Amino acid sequence: MSKSIPATWFDRPFGDNLLKSLEYLGFKVRSHNAIHACESVGRILAEQQKYVLYRDMFPKEWSASKTSLYRAGRYTLYSERVCELFELVSERCFPLLEYWNDDPECEFERFAIMPLNFDLCCEDIDFEGMRYSYVAGLLFYFRDSEIWDFFFEKYGVAEGEFPTINRDPHPHVWRDKQNRRTEPYSRLLKLVDHSTGNPWLDQSHCQYPELFEWNKETIEALTSDYRDAEHSFKNLEKLDEKFDADPRQFLSELICFWNNGCITAT
Repeated sequence: MSKSIPATWFDRPFGDNLLKSLEYLGFKVRSHNAIHACESVGRILAEQQKYVLYRDMFPKEWSASKTSLYRAGRYTLYSERVCELFELVSERCFPLLEYWNDDPECEFERFAIMPLNFDLCCEDIDFEGMRYSYVAGLLFYFRDSEIWDFFFEKYGVAEGEFPTINRDPHPHVWRDKQNRRTEPYSRLLKLVDHSTGNPWLDQSHCQYPELFEWNKETIEALTSDYRDAEHSFKNLEKLDEKFDADPRQFLSELICFWNNGCITAT
C-alpha cells in the first residue's frame, strides 16, 4: 500500500502530499475492478485501524512522532508510522519483530508469536542445558533410560529407587486449585505438557501458528501472558534449588503427585 520512494527525493510536507496523491491515483485505477476496489478499501481501513491503535496505546509517542503516514517503512507493505507501532509493541510489550516476523516484506494484517517453551517433538534435547526440574518433568513423557542415566550421573539417583510411573497422570494433576505442596509440581507438569493456557508456552514450532488480530485487547492480553510466561521460567529457579537440595525427595514427591494426585506425608 505504501510507496517505497527514497526520502532523499523530496522533503516533507511535499513528499507526503505526493505520496498521498499517488495513493489516491492508484486507488482510482484499481477501483475500476470491484474485487480490487474492495481489497484497496480493506487495506486502507486496516492501516487506519493501526493508527487508531497507535494513538490509543502510545499517545505521547504518537503526538511526538515525525514519521510519515505514507512513505514505506522498514516493513515495505506499511507506512513509517505503522512500522513505528510495530517497533513500540516489540520494545514495550512483547518480542514481535523476531524469527518469523523479521522479513521486511512480511504481511502483518494478523501476526504470529514465537513460542517460548521447548519443542519436545522435534528438538534435540540437551539435558545439560536445561533446568533440572524441567528435565524431571520430562520423565513422564520420555519413557526411556536416558533421563534416568542423566540423573544417576549428576546426582547418583536411580530409577529403581522410585515407584513405577503410571502411564497417565492422576486427574488432580491438572486441577487449577492446588495446595502449597502440589502447586509447584502442577505448574511444572503443565509447563512441560504445554497445557498452561498461555499461548507463549503452549504453542510449538511443530504446529501451525495461531494468528492474532491488531486490537488493544489482544495486545494487552499477549503482553500480560508474556510477563506470566517469563515468571513461569523464573519459578523454575526455585524448583531447581529444591531439586539440588534433595533430588530424591523432589523426584519422589513429583512421581507421587503424578501417580496419585497428591503428595503423601514423608
